Amino acid sequence: MKVRQFPRAFILYKRLLFFAGFAIFTSALVVMFSNPPQGSAWLELLGFFFLICASDWFPVSLPGTITEITMTMPAVLGLFIIHGVWATILVSAPAFFTSSIATHRRGWPIRTLISHTAFNTASITVCIATGSLAYMLAGGLPFSAGMNITYADVILPLMIWVFVTSSTDTILVATAGSLYMGEPWRMHAVPRIRWMIPNLLVTWPAGVLFAYLYDVYGIQGIILMIVPFMVGRKALDQYSKQMSAYRETITTLGVYMQHYHPYTKGHLERVANLADKIAKQMGLAMRSLEFMKDAGLLHDIGKVGVDEGILDKVGQLTDEDWAIIKQHPARGAEILAQMKYLEPIVPWVRGHHERPDGKGYPDGLKDGAIPLEAAVLAVADAFDAMTGGPDEKDRRVYRTPLTLDQAIDQLRYGAGTQFDPRVVKAFMQVMAKQEAEGGN
Repeated sequence: MKVRQFPRAFILYKRLLFFAGFAIFTSALVVMFSNPPQGSAWLELLGFFFLICASDWFPVSLPGTITEITMTMPAVLGLFIIHGVWATILVSAPAFFTSSIATHRRGWPIRTLISHTAFNTASITVCIATGSLAYMLAGGLPFSAGMNITYADVILPLMIWVFVTSSTDTILVATAGSLYMGEPWRMHAVPRIRWMIPNLLVTWPAGVLFAYLYDVYGIQGIILMIVPFMVGRKALDQYSKQMSAYRETITTLGVYMQHYHPYTKGHLERVANLADKIAKQMGLAMRSLEFMKDAGLLHDIGKVGVDEGILDKVGQLTDEDWAIIKQHPARGAEILAQMKYLEPIVPWVRGHHERPDGKGYPDGLKDGAIPLEAAVLAVADAFDAMTGGPDEKDRRVYRTPLTLDQAIDQLRYGAGTQFDPRVVKAFMQVMAKQEAEGGN
């Protein structure tokens, strides 16, 4: 088995980020120990250390992704408001390092674990430092005992702190993913950008609440922070469960399609994967990328109820047969319209047999009126229908599969009439990439 080698640019990037994080953390050590916290401040910092660790140890996983979200950043913001940037870095870096070690995937080699943990810790340290710098440049003043500063004085700077910290995290992680995978930066940035606004809306008020509880109740306020922390985590967990229910619905529909017509399983999966690649190549909007695979998996849901004898008919279809077949995009849209979560893909599924020349169905839409996402599905669907899968059972009984070159020629020939030329161009680019990589 060939082991993937890290690209040199990726290795250099990780090293530079590590040294930047290490330099910032060292500066925090020097500043803090040259003027160490007094009295119960050390106990407060220890309390925040455990609070951050606890939050990071119990993330909420988002179904269908490798993304995990926590209530960690509100605690970090609360720490920043109370004790300032250097104390925040001094506490947060070890906390994130500890939680990363404690929650690492089993079976990781020690070298991989250390490298992964060091990168994450350095990244978070740089994010906090960048956000804190933006806070000060925006006119934010440091909170400390005895200073006459009101929360109204720092509302905007605190919002800027959250925005810049989140933006920096997105930039750093997306850059790492892009360099490692050799893919466009946008492909890795877009999924993370979706969470920036919710992060701002949750982190900012929660962080201010943490600081307010401390301001009113002192060290006991840190204990009270657990309450909003648990409420926030519960909300995230409920959202995760709701997303899981949606994903299970999609899976159930796919399984139902498979049992109804076994050929569709391989076809739907291949169309979903190809449509996703084309959409990413075209740089479609974040919302489109999020739902494209779902649309690919469900684009033929309207064929449920169509006589299998018509779907697999070897001879020429009659006018009555065609009339029934042409109903499936509209039927599919009607089925999916009943599920609020899938509303974005309803017009895509309805329009995946429309043509730029207006000769498609069910609505006879012309170029400009056809959703671009529907045009992506049309190309992916047509290509797989022409070529089929690697196994005999994945191919349509009524059609001899075309070779890859023959299918590509058909798409080129149909560009501008049957298919959107922009989508065909992106499809060609995807095929060229796959050929260069020697895989699928």
